[in-house]
Amino acid sequence: MKALILSAGLGTRLKPLTDTTPKPLIPYKGKPLIVHQIEKLRTFGISEIIVNVHHLKDKMIEFFNYNKFGVKINLSIEEEILGTGGGIINAEKYLKDESFFLVTNSDIITGIDLRKFTKNYSISHLAVLAVQNRKTSRYLSFDNRMHLKGRADENSQDDNKYAFNGTQVISNKIFKLGYKPEFKDIIDIYIESVNKRLTIKGFNVGNAEFKDIGKPENLV
Repeated sequence: MKALILSAGLGTRLKPLTDTTPKPLIPYKGKPLIVHQIEKLRTFGISEIIVNVHHLKDKMIEFFNYNKFGVKINLSIEEEILGTGGGIINAEKYLKDESFFLVTNSDIITGIDLRKFTKNYSISHLAVLAVQNRKTSRYLSFDNRMHLKGRADENSQDDNKYAFNGTQVISNKIFKLGYKPEFKDIIDIYIESVNKRLTIKGFNVGNAEFKDIGKPENLV
């Protein structure tokens, strides 16, 4: 199984640190953020990791030229920032031959059991999203089968809304939907897909640890 680590962002919440260092290389507990992700994926048995890069991409390229992690790593270069959706579409050449693949963010620490999580994927799903009942300003709304309906906010009168934890399993069918490698949010792709009667499932990871290291206060 292959995995994509979304790593191209500008890291604006961590400025001025990210003025000179790409966010995935910001240290957290003694090692760059992205190393935490690589080690977790390697332990899970991922055979190949794709890392998309844009902001200060030369430093990301140099980092992977000089550091090896015992797993094959390919870099997906973005000359222009493509967002979470566009970044996935842009990595098609590395992922299209996988029936499904794992995607996670470089700036999260999570206690999700990846083996249990990936077992929830089936060929009837375009994607499965790790979600959690925690406070956020950007909720996703699901029906009683945990099929995605759309976005929600903290004021929405919705009893089945969850926070997205940034980890997902995606079918390679996503590359057949006609999207181009241009700026696009992955959630927008999912909502457009729901409107076409495709299924995106949410999987509640319960009280698994989740920490957004893109916030300066969480770097400690």
